[in-house]
Amino acid sequence: MRVFNIKSLTFTFLITMLISCEEVEIVVDPYPLSEVDFSFLQASNKLYISTKALKKYQDSSLDSIMVLWHGTNISNTADTLKLIDDGTLGDLIPKDEIFSRKINNLNLYLKNIIPPSAKDSVFLSIIGQYENKELILPASFILGNIRPKLTSVMGVQDTIIKPSVNQDPNIINTIEFSLMATVSDPNGLDDIKRVFFRSYNVDLDSMMFNGNPVFLYDDGTGADGSGDLQKGDGTYTRTISMTQDARSGTYHWSFEAQDFSNAYSDTIKKVVFVK
Repeated sequence: MRVFNIKSLTFTFLITMLISCEEVEIVVDPYPLSEVDFSFLQASNKLYISTKALKKYQDSSLDSIMVLWHGTNISNTADTLKLIDDGTLGDLIPKDEIFSRKINNLNLYLKNIIPPSAKDSVFLSIIGQYENKELILPASFILGNIRPKLTSVMGVQDTIIKPSVNQDPNIINTIEFSLMATVSDPNGLDDIKRVFFRSYNVDLDSMMFNGNPVFLYDDGTGADGSGDLQKGDGTYTRTISMTQDARSGTYHWSFEAQDFSNAYSDTIKKVVFVK
């Protein structure tokens, strides 16, 4: 009579069942918020914020995407902004799951504006509301280079009377005056590459000096040089000489500052009448 080992048979059966069973794969939904982007559009003084947000998460539909905007200090009470995906208010393509917004960097629209002196980081959080689920994705961005600011231009006269013609043909009468431009840069005055203006003759519809810039200097060389009195103080100076042979007419002088990242300040324009 054959005798069976019940324990051995049971163990073998269980092993066989385990081997024959397929592995069960657990499907996990990807986190629906990603690709947060921020830009400070300095030329238009606007902020651009965007994020990718899936329309579904764990069987819940997306209700809204908001931004908590802290500005340059994470401890600031946040501005709450709604991001949209309908192709308006700075959103580029509707219904592409990229929710975005452009907003003016002004106190009229934001408590936490980026001040002209800012040069470090900004802080924000993306809030995704999925029916009864609220998801948060914090983010921070380094501002990097901030373009220079041309604060003021002084010494430009509305009307310049050129000197009369000297009776001696060997002598040319000349008048001189100083132009001064005050410049600042959040990255430091060492980041200022150049300060200049270009002269446009309205009557001739032509740029003067072949369109080349006329540079101002912050070199402290005084009357023997540029006319600048103190080096490195952010005031750029140029002594302008106008002779009796200068062409009369209406001129537009456009002043700008440029930094070493090749970012330009806003332009200050002056209208000059030469008679």
